[in-house]
Amino acid sequence: MRPQPFFDLDKMNLDFENPLFDIHEIRRINPQRHEMEQLTAVVYVDTETHSAIGYKDVTEKEFWSEGHMPGFPLMPGVIMCECAAQLAAFYARKYDLLGGDFLGFGGLDDVRFRKP
Repeated sequence: MRPQPFFDLDKMNLDFENPLFDIHEIRRINPQRHEMEQLTAVVYVDTETHSAIGYKDVTEKEFWSEGHMPGFPLMPGVIMCECAAQLAAFYARKYDLLGGDFLGFGGLDDVRFRKP
């Protein structure tokens, strides 16, 4: 049985035109730059449940777009994981959940990629 999503985006009133945190705020917190910036904006944060929703604007100029699945543009799963890691790092550092100046990504367990 397929796991249920954490959020039902159809039932949420997310404002993608006016995010809570834009790329400039993200850059004040996350160190990634240039082709490794994988988070464009954060549109939802719940500090009680420690959850957040963000997105990455994807263009045809992404470093992986020409060579990954030519003729069938598909964001690589490892890049999706990096997007999630950058969102988690932004949230943890923005709300000082772990302290310190550096937050590194340690890994993922039981990850699967499925078609939408």
